[in-house]
Amino acid sequence: MDARLLTLIHEYLSAIRSAVTLMVQSGIPLPSSNLEWALNRILGAGELVGGVRYQKHGYGCEVFLLSGRVDFDFGANGEYDGFDPWRLKSFAEGRLAEYGFSSEQEVDDLFGAAVQSGALAYSGRTLYYLRRMLSSIS
Repeated sequence: MDARLLTLIHEYLSAIRSAVTLMVQSGIPLPSSNLEWALNRILGAGELVGGVRYQKHGYGCEVFLLSGRVDFDFGANGEYDGFDPWRLKSFAEGRLAEYGFSSEQEVDDLFGAAVQSGALAYSGRTLYYLRRMLSSIS
């Protein structure tokens, strides 16, 4: 897999871990499935520990970290390490050049190549996972 894409994925996943940590510290329970998340009764929008805002949506959440915005969905088993090209580009909005990308199309092309090579695995829904992480969600 292209090193730039892998760096972007790792930074995106790190931001999700930070967001989830704040959610838990704020008393928001982690779901055992994406459906459980969609049906839970937490506020649709609010503030987490440290004044960090969040916006719940469908199977996921958008969290406005001090370092930037991260939007993620929970997977079928409640995992939060999935991604797709849109989420990665959204996370890096206005900063693609910092990762060495010349365009959003370049991210899409490299993402497609990573899927074709088997480095990324499709969940069968909307999310992809790093191949080495897939065994932890099966």
